[in-house]
Amino acid sequence: MSRLQNIGIAFLLSVVTTSIMAQGINVEEAWIREAPPVSRVQAGYAIFKNNLNKDIKIIGASSPAFKKIEFHETVLENGLTKMIHQPTVTISHQTPLVFQPEGLHLMLFNPLKPLHAGERVTINFIFSNSTSATASFIIRKNTNSDSSQHKHH
Repeated sequence: MSRLQNIGIAFLLSVVTTSIMAQGINVEEAWIREAPPVSRVQAGYAIFKNNLNKDIKIIGASSPAFKKIEFHETVLENGLTKMIHQPTVTISHQTPLVFQPEGLHLMLFNPLKPLHAGERVTINFIFSNSTSATASFIIRKNTNSDSSQHKHH
């Protein structure tokens, strides 16, 4: 296989939507914003779809790439933007749960090594029905369309 073909295949693999299924849960468009090498926190985003007949909670998350993962929501209160820790988040069986810039997101604390655009890391999600699932997240460069910065963490 030629070098050009290898590059093309690598590119396609990097842009393909990540999807997992665990007991009826799909995780799509999973990505993490690239951060400077000295950053102690990064943000992760994805869309969770629940194909079950009932709501389910994500009660925890972990990754070999980070020391700790929390769920946070960005809110505007009295003209000030702040982050509110969410101990759990619910995936409705009717509406996708969207982790996105300037909204609900994963706070990824203390990466064990600098992560660069194009790399992938896995995150394991634990659900309220005692199941878990692992999703692959791609590291993406910060772009102007990613307006939310996490400098205040």
